Amino acid sequence: MDRVRRAVVFADHAQFYVQDVGGQLTAEEREDYDWPEPWSTEAVDVWRIGVDGPCSIAIGTARSDQVETALRVHRTSPPVLAGAEHVVEADLAVPSGAVHVFGCTETPGPQHRAEIPAGQYRIRISHLPPGPHLHYRLDLWPSAEPAGVVVIRSGSPP
Repeated sequence: MDRVRRAVVFADHAQFYVQDVGGQLTAEEREDYDWPEPWSTEAVDVWRIGVDGPCSIAIGTARSDQVETALRVHRTSPPVLAGAEHVVEADLAVPSGAVHVFGCTETPGPQHRAEIPAGQYRIRISHLPPGPHLHYRLDLWPSAEPAGVVVIRSGSPP
């Protein structure tokens, strides 16, 4: 494990984001990208994430509340957490070399920022059993090829 970044964010509207700090595509990339509907029925009911372009993922939570996040950057795919209730993976482009983890009504600041090498990543979002807050583990590792959204473990609906 290379790095760990912990943050408590406010998941207003029952969601928070993991997003490249730059979050910007070139004009050519924007033109060629097949933009998804971030909160499709499948995204809400099955994935519990909304893919909002190659550089941004919205993570659905059980309710609007403070959520604990732990972002970990790895060299290779880490083991799936045994205690995770729901686990989903997706692609995340990080061209700027930094990501923000923040609530959708928060203005990202230094407390939300994690520096990582620029590149293409897989992100695994693990929904962990609640404690005082909802808890989400975010594992990232370099990826040579995009693989789309994959549900590793499907938990009960929130």
